Amino acid sequence: MSLPDVAIIGAGVAGLTAAALLANAGAKVTVYEHHNVPGGCASFYQRDGFRFDVGATVVNGFGERGIHRRIFSHLGVSLDATRLDPAMIVHLPDRVVTRYGDERWQAERRAAFGDDAEPFWHAQERIADTIWRYSSRLPTLPADLRAIAHLLSTLSPDVLHLLTLQGRSLASLLPMHASPELRAFVDLQLLITAQTDARQCDGAFGATALDIAREGTFHLPNGIADISIALARSVRANGGAIRYRTEVTKIRHTRGRATALEFRDGSIRPVDTVIAAIPFENVLQLLGREIPYTLRTKQRWSAVTAYVGVGPDVIADDAVLHHQLLADASQPMGEANTAFVSISGAQDRTRARNGGRAITISTHTDPSLWEHVRANGSLASLQRDYSTRLLKHLHRVLGSNVVPELLELGTPFTFERYTLRHRGLVGGTPQARRSANLFAHSHRLDLRNVRLCGDTIFPGQSTVGVSLSAMNAVRSLGVHLKLGGSV
Repeated sequence: MSLPDVAIIGAGVAGLTAAALLANAGAKVTVYEHHNVPGGCASFYQRDGFRFDVGATVVNGFGERGIHRRIFSHLGVSLDATRLDPAMIVHLPDRVVTRYGDERWQAERRAAFGDDAEPFWHAQERIADTIWRYSSRLPTLPADLRAIAHLLSTLSPDVLHLLTLQGRSLASLLPMHASPELRAFVDLQLLITAQTDARQCDGAFGATALDIAREGTFHLPNGIADISIALARSVRANGGAIRYRTEVTKIRHTRGRATALEFRDGSIRPVDTVIAAIPFENVLQLLGREIPYTLRTKQRWSAVTAYVGVGPDVIADDAVLHHQLLADASQPMGEANTAFVSISGAQDRTRARNGGRAITISTHTDPSLWEHVRANGSLASLQRDYSTRLLKHLHRVLGSNVVPELLELGTPFTFERYTLRHRGLVGGTPQARRSANLFAHSHRLDLRNVRLCGDTIFPGQSTVGVSLSAMNAVRSLGVHLKLGGSV
């Protein structure tokens, strides 16, 4: 079967994974990216001697079963990924929990949450182990008629019991009298991995999302952007092209097929096949379609991120690099009541001047808050408020107040400007019971020659999830993947 010529919209991790796999298989590939660097929300920017991860900061997928490890091995590419253990430290209002990835985690969680919580953790790990094994077979969901044969080939008796979790929330697995501290911890962890809390989160997805430390969290010398940079090099090495500063403004289509792409400069280019590696809302906009009411109003997150540069000797060389924080358990999560702090490594000389550190501090936010404030002319005041509150989280991590050498703030408008994501929405679709797995957006569209991938397409969430979505898209175009013996 000959492979089609493929135009890919978006050079984030999803788009570049699809492009690299296709180019490696011999397809003619062209990637169109409006920005001047690859990576999308897992990219970087540089300012005054500091290099910051712009959005995603936690690196997964390089463990024994890790999808990034398998993809890069398939492509003949190596990355210097070093496992972090502990993966992170979680700061609750009244206690600190170290998130180990080995046998120390059991003692840590017993000390933090007691023996009564152990049945929950055992159930969570059993479910996660099953799903890690299942995901290694690269399932396709939701399955249409053309994908049903592949889906059936991935099923086995050990995964059929997962069907009993369909429609159940992760909260249903918690003990009836779970402590407020355990519930806060679980909700906090799910916020960064599933974009929702335990009451709303799909049970199977949530159990796996809580397992990222055990499956493996890693460090890359230049930050998470090393993933997209390596993929971009592989695309070009195999004859593919990446057109930066090239914005697609419309997908022309007729009679159930995409026919051409229109660009910001007014040019038009015919297409054979299209992979749209952008949010689902953006796809609808490029097709000239209305964004459904439910998609416009459904809770989706954006982010506010403080980019902080500090000098040498501020942070100990052996400091844990990732921290998650909750200020007040009685208040809703997000909006600077919660934060995630990521610090560049002591040996990451490319990321900070004069032996300093580059730090990102992010919090979930409702973009409608920022849209309302901008319309009322008080945006600067809100920016100052969030900067102050996010720095307090950093001071809590460091145990003292620090005067940054550099401080810049990114808002939903920043993400919208640099990534073109609708309303600056980031993180993907919350993995709630009615939006995950069988209810997720498929990689197929009603246009026969268009495929979708990214964090709003199954399975979504994280660079691992978007890579799996990209693999589903390219498989449907005739690329038969055997990564580490998996089909």
